[in-house]
Amino acid sequence: MTLLAKRYASALHLAAKGAGAVPQVESDLMALHAALQDRAVLGLLTSPDVAQAQRQRVVEKLGEGRHALVQNVLALAVQRCRQELLPDLYPAFRALCMHERGEVDGLVETPRKLGPDDLVRLAELAKSLCGKVCVLEQRECPELLGGVRLIVENVLYDGSVLSSLQQLEQKLLSASV
Repeated sequence: MTLLAKRYASALHLAAKGAGAVPQVESDLMALHAALQDRAVLGLLTSPDVAQAQRQRVVEKLGEGRHALVQNVLALAVQRCRQELLPDLYPAFRALCMHERGEVDGLVETPRKLGPDDLVRLAELAKSLCGKVCVLEQRECPELLGGVRLIVENVLYDGSVLSSLQQLEQKLLSASV
């Protein structure tokens, strides 16, 4: 995430807060972020071979149906030739919103997909560990064999079978015979 994207996101967040439109702007930025994952769209915005007028038409199309603040930030970014910040705008804005709500991102790694009840229990565990509401993303890692690895605020809580086996191996290797 670039410093420029953080600055634009901060200004947008302040404006959205003043307008009472933070949830709407966050939702629109998420949809915009998804649209920018398309290489063709991103190419039209960032390629030096594309004329400025064509970029503005692409931005107008991307901004259709979105909140006026989102449309304005899109137009401003293209007008100032800073369209390269657009893919990082949603993550930067989301980070500000999450901070304001007292939330953090977390990652759960498990050997198989967990059910919704398991994720709720892990989110409660994460909250008790870090003191904040944790929005968990799940990733399957079959090499863990069993158990769970939880990563919250750059802290790893490893309760996997793989980790236990590795610790046991180290104890056995270091034990005197």
